[in-house]
Amino acid sequence: MRRHFLHVLLIGCLAAALPAAHAQGALTPAQSAWAKAESRNVEDRFVAEVAAIVGVPAARVREAMPDERRITATVARLLAALEQDLGEPLGEARKAAIHAADERRKRELAAIGARAAQR
Repeated sequence: MRRHFLHVLLIGCLAAALPAAHAQGALTPAQSAWAKAESRNVEDRFVAEVAAIVGVPAARVREAMPDERRITATVARLLAALEQDLGEPLGEARKAAIHAADERRKRELAAIGARAAQR
């Protein structure tokens, strides 16, 4: 179910990132497939980075991801779930590092639409 959330999140982020691509015309099936794969790679890197910051396996981070697509504060919910799971606060330095990773993730996801249209 949580993996499903990541896929829904990816699709949502792609939809938000694709206006530039649509301005030039619809993406081809190959471009869409590339964008989906690239988005999945970005999400995988984010999960791996959070896992390294927190010191837990990536699977544990995936399990902590919120599973409702209407959640817009994904990182806040992720932090709360990880803290609850670990039974201790993460600390400001780790929270800041996770927020920075999330900002990078958002920038990378936003750039995918334009890059897909150029492929």
